Amino acid sequence: MRSMTSMTDFDRLLLSFSRYMWALLGLSVGIAILAYFLVTAQPRVYEATTRLLSANPVELSSSLNTPQLRPLAAAAYREAAYSTLVVEDMHRRFPGVLPKEVSKIREKMRIRSIETVGSTSIVFVLSVRDKDPRQAAAMANAWGEALQAWETALVRENFRRASASLESRLRWVDNQLNQASNRTDLAGLRELRATIERDLGIVRSLENSASGQLSMLSKAEVPTDAIWPRPLLTSGIAAVTILLLGFVLLAVRDRLFGPQG
Repeated sequence: MRSMTSMTDFDRLLLSFSRYMWALLGLSVGIAILAYFLVTAQPRVYEATTRLLSANPVELSSSLNTPQLRPLAAAAYREAAYSTLVVEDMHRRFPGVLPKEVSKIREKMRIRSIETVGSTSIVFVLSVRDKDPRQAAAMANAWGEALQAWETALVRENFRRASASLESRLRWVDNQLNQASNRTDLAGLRELRATIERDLGIVRSLENSASGQLSMLSKAEVPTDAIWPRPLLTSGIAAVTILLLGFVLLAVRDRLFGPQG
């Protein structure tokens, strides 16, 4: 008996819906057309994407007293993409384009990482949104270059620190050689000095030529299709929403006031 009552209520709901079906269809079509023109009138937004690859570094010989290049975590690169040095570089390249608030910069410029299980290589996808498609592509490529420059500066700073450490050790060895000319370990000190000088020369060379792990995998191209607005999708969602809302309102009315007509 309860299932029959439920079926009867459903039949009444379908009857009520069929009674107002044409009105709901007309309203949904009207709303869809209105949404289409409203969305079409909005400015277009384009998105350009560039990709960077972080691959395994080349290991230096362990016999050299030089810093070893260790791969950075993906989270470090994602945070570095919004660091002060990178953002200031983008402001210099595109004055007046980027907002000052970091939160709004993150909305305009987005980075995500793609990591493969069992591999230390990471692909970073840098996306920039702008109303001008050419500017979006230019900013995406510039952002990738700025992140590469940040990493290169970080690597060279490590070599500068290693160079300063070797220079300090070299001064200590020279002091030892100058203070005691009759020491029995002069040969060992001279050999140590020669080793430090060799390592210092290598580190200074790397300091001026070293680069990071990031390499440009693919540059951004000028987008042809806007990611917003999407008038057909928006109007379709509006039409379906009106139909569902009308069905729910009819169900509530029949539940509260009973079937009418």
